[in-house]
Amino acid sequence: MNFKNFAWIAVAVVVAGLGGWIYGASGSSAREQARLVEEQRADMAEVRAHILEGRVSLFLSNFGDASRHFESARTVLERVQSRLRETAQAERAGRLQIPISHLRDAQHLSSAFDPAAHTAAGDALSALTDVYGPAGL
Repeated sequence: MNFKNFAWIAVAVVVAGLGGWIYGASGSSAREQARLVEEQRADMAEVRAHILEGRVSLFLSNFGDASRHFESARTVLERVQSRLRETAQAERAGRLQIPISHLRDAQHLSSAFDPAAHTAAGDALSALTDVYGPAGL
């Protein structure tokens, strides 16, 4: 086998490998985007669940449990907010600041055994709905 044949085989292998890589990567951007949207939708559902559980705890006069639920909801929202900032969606991340501040208020009020925490939690839930809509995104 001479050098010319070896060069043609090497070029064919490189072209085949490059073609396979391009074919494999052709739909990954759309899949990645869809995965991120579904992750955010799941996170928003988790936040809503924590807020609603916190409101039920307030109704049952379990202020400590309500505070923990509001803290969990706030933690998830802050994680979503930082993920949005990392993906250069600063405007959407900034809109989450309002529900986060309402959750801080609700957590603070529930820690102080104040029934007004129920209103603050409702405000957080409505602010979240204003930002992302009832479906989550």
